[in-house]
Amino acid sequence: MSVHPSCRSGPRCLKACGECVYLKITMTWHDIIRLHVAGPSGQGNDLVGLRWSDVPGSLSELADRMNVSLDSQFPVEIAPSWRGARALPNLWGGRGNRIRIGVALVEKLSPEALEAVLAHELAHLKCRHWELLLLGSILATLGGIAVGLALKTPEVAGLIAGGMVLVGAFAAMSWAAEFEADGVAACYVGRKTVRVMLRELRERGFRRRPELTHPTDGLRLKFLDSRD
Repeated sequence: MSVHPSCRSGPRCLKACGECVYLKITMTWHDIIRLHVAGPSGQGNDLVGLRWSDVPGSLSELADRMNVSLDSQFPVEIAPSWRGARALPNLWGGRGNRIRIGVALVEKLSPEALEAVLAHELAHLKCRHWELLLLGSILATLGGIAVGLALKTPEVAGLIAGGMVLVGAFAAMSWAAEFEADGVAACYVGRKTVRVMLRELRERGFRRRPELTHPTDGLRLKFLDSRD
């Protein structure tokens, strides 16, 4: 690809004028946000689907190395008012695998950290974590029902006990999936890059408190370091 001779902006031209064709290798996710999301902070709630021609070539290279197939038309969705990132699997013949990434995440992280974020989300797809969580939730539900029935307590107390088993099991599986995704990502982009991501997430206060589906960023960093 080349730049139109009359363009004075050079290969980093961000004008969608039809005359200039930007060099994908020079585009960053910060450039992409400026191109496709209105406003400096990405105001609005509508998802913005990005085609393969809209995203850096490094994403395709990373997905190929990790042997993960992404949607042939829109592999990435930009969420203007969101702070996170998420892997969205191909479910029951619908759209293909894709990655949803929030504007706030892109704006606050360095390019190196964003590379690790993408590798982390691709790792979720590679490891098929959504299938494991679905199966695990079904088994945990059955286990919770069994616990509730086995306890010689009032019906309400049994339901509460069974629910606690389900919630605890789901949280444990979700946390394990996050730790594994960090480890798999490190195999492809390097432990140093994943550490950069986790340090930046921690320092910028993205997840300071543990959640049902995610440990804190600091805890993820400690777990990654413990695996050396």
